[in-house]
Amino acid sequence: MKKLLYVVLACTLLATTAFAADQLTIKCSDVKSVKGALETDSYAVNNSTVIAGDYVDSAGIQHGMLVKGKVVTSFDGPGGSTSIAAYGVNSASTAVGWYLNSAGVANGFSFSKGTLTSVAYPKAASTEANGINDKGWIVGSFVDTAGVTHGFYWDTKKYHQVDVTGALSTAVWAINNAGLMTIEALNSSSLYDSYTYDGTKFTLIDVPGAAQSVVHGINNKGDLNYTIFDSSNNRHGVLFQAKTGIFTQFDDPKGVNTTRADGINDKDVMDGRYTNTSGNPPSTGFKCTAK
Repeated sequence: MKKLLYVVLACTLLATTAFAADQLTIKCSDVKSVKGALETDSYAVNNSTVIAGDYVDSAGIQHGMLVKGKVVTSFDGPGGSTSIAAYGVNSASTAVGWYLNSAGVANGFSFSKGTLTSVAYPKAASTEANGINDKGWIVGSFVDTAGVTHGFYWDTKKYHQVDVTGALSTAVWAINNAGLMTIEALNSSSLYDSYTYDGTKFTLIDVPGAAQSVVHGINNKGDLNYTIFDSSNNRHGVLFQAKTGIFTQFDDPKGVNTTRADGINDKDVMDGRYTNTSGNPPSTGFKCTAK
């Protein structure tokens, strides 16, 4: 039986049983970015602990970022663009993400060695790139000319559309080196469900007892992390370890009920973001380790 464990017991609203003997210890700390930043968001982490995300500077301008220890690589989109962020990063520290152009339309990109390259689903109205694996395969979502959101993956040669049957919208978030993808889909009740997808088969992977499950990262062991919503619409992070079949819920100690988990590497180092209890800053990136 899969078990949901509570690392932080401030909110035990999910209808599952905790097994203390199996409980993991998850410790979180803030991601350091540029001094004076008003906000930091962390979305992905690779095996060298390079973190991808964005930050808002003291002038209120958002920049993409890659963080390795105390070293921050900042980058921007083309002239006139805004709201750039990196949502995925692979072992070569190639990042993918998206920005808004001067017309407010989302444009996907990859960023490597100082060069920004377009990622655009053919004939789409807009494209968002969310994840990349070590083979260079990129996943994300696009909006068609009718305004419908679909998932996609690019296998370095061809774009492939991804749709969960019956879903109102589909987005592919991450992909591991085996080509296994994570998917968040808005169902007909306007609630989020989570799936994995191997290019042929969708597998429902909602967290037991959660009101909504939004899966994000996947590593090469098949471990996952999620942002879940409880019955009071509070947010929590969840780590799933494929080897044991155990789900572990966690909250950043500074952001109880506002924790959003996003990235995970092969050592189960995770990152994400939370909102401070004061609401200021509106978002702070974190890095968590599990033992």
